[in-house]
Amino acid sequence: MVEDAPWEERDEEEGLYLRARLTPADITVEQAERLDWQAHLRRWSFRHGHTLVRQEPDDVWDLLYDVVMDGDLTALDALDAVLPRPQQIELRNLRSGAQLGQWPLALAEERGLWTLMAALWHPAGLVDAGRSPFYALAALNRAYDLIKSGDPEAAAEQAHSLTLSRNHRKVPAELIQEAHALSAYAAVEQSRRTVSPSTRGKFLDAALESAELAAAQGGAVAERNLRLLRAWRGASTNSRGAFSNPFLDIGMEHGADGWEEHCREVYRQHDGDTRAQSELNIAEGRIQDALRGDAGWDVFYQLPPDASRYVIPSEVPRHLVPPLEALPRRTPVTSGGELEAIRARAAVELLDDFRTTAPRLDRHHSAQ
Repeated sequence: MVEDAPWEERDEEEGLYLRARLTPADITVEQAERLDWQAHLRRWSFRHGHTLVRQEPDDVWDLLYDVVMDGDLTALDALDAVLPRPQQIELRNLRSGAQLGQWPLALAEERGLWTLMAALWHPAGLVDAGRSPFYALAALNRAYDLIKSGDPEAAAEQAHSLTLSRNHRKVPAELIQEAHALSAYAAVEQSRRTVSPSTRGKFLDAALESAELAAAQGGAVAERNLRLLRAWRGASTNSRGAFSNPFLDIGMEHGADGWEEHCREVYRQHDGDTRAQSELNIAEGRIQDALRGDAGWDVFYQLPPDASRYVIPSEVPRHLVPPLEALPRRTPVTSGGELEAIRARAAVELLDDFRTTAPRLDRHHSAQ
């Protein structure tokens, strides 16, 4: 019926306009371009991961990109203010869940929200890696951060949580390999902190076992790490050099540029702490020695074996995205004054009709 599809009796352009007003979900991106419908086009671009031209002032799509894709927490309040109520509730649930790192499963499994969740949550204690792939990734990053901050005991505990058999359904295999590599490194570091020869031997046995498990999953780096550990373990105690990765010792990524400037800055920060400055000098010297050798950084146990596995995936979320609203009216709105004029003209025309139209007598009743 025409009433159900009023655009069918209009010309093409007017029909398209009416469809955008009445059934916006049926409009394609090409049709939105014909209408120059920016709200539709910007929503489509965001949902398909395209680059957005920033608006002045920021609109909801700019703010969504800042918060969800970039993890910019400074834009949270501004986004909250412009989101429709259902999406506003979702955002507030995400923020409140970050207090304890507890989110509904539907949100925790939404990969497009992981960047924001990781920015909101900084776990202070052991992360349950078996809850979901997001928690597994958070656990892996926490274990690595603990290694860099010099806490091998906590790092070992966190890395172990990723390798538990009961968690294998939720923890991707590549993260388990990284956890084995971390466990091996943490065990060697723990061995250095014990005075008991038997306990030290247990730590080194555990390190070798973890490195073997990592190498068993393949990869040149994991295999090289295993060779380095075996050679180091096979040497006499007195002839062993340092095993740790000096880049990690100074708080940098393996093989990172800018290590000389970083060492100078850290040295100044530890002014008066002769022990810390001495350890820094040793680490810097090991880097310089490796730089002069043929093998370069390959003389160091490499963590992580594959840094890309630690990166939070960047995906467009399903949650938080406002629904498409109808195209705003573009035809002029009739004002109150114009409506009064129309009513006045109609009244005059009706009166003229009454004056010029002869009255009809009621044939069923006589006049009284």
